[in-house]
Amino acid sequence: MVRDAGGAEVYRSPLPGSGEFGIEYVHSYYEVLATEHFVAVKDGSFELVEVSSRSEAVLDYYEIEGRKSMDGEWISLISDEPSRFEKLPLIGTEKGRRTLVISGERLPLYKAGGPRHVIIRVERDAFYSGLRGLFG
Repeated sequence: MVRDAGGAEVYRSPLPGSGEFGIEYVHSYYEVLATEHFVAVKDGSFELVEVSSRSEAVLDYYEIEGRKSMDGEWISLISDEPSRFEKLPLIGTEKGRRTLVISGERLPLYKAGGPRHVIIRVERDAFYSGLRGLFG
């Protein structure tokens, strides 16, 4: 589930059985597209398991220990020790265009006219397989 700074629900979307979702954005310094890949855990937390970009500098910016791989023009950094979150507060702007991606659905976390403060959470009912819903 995604909520705004005041607690109002912005999005709710079920996760696939794999628990995977991503956040795409344009890196503010390098000005290239990057994707953070997350996997939800059944306890309601979620882990940042991989970061991808066409720029290796973006991956180095994260200072994550792990291994890199190439897929066409994209470079991925797979974390040796994924970072775990209970919630993830973010600021979405038109410049960065943060977008939540779940099962191919793209949900913008920014709005026209100024920054949007949001909090992402995975709820226990987030999975199709008996646990459902995302963000809050």
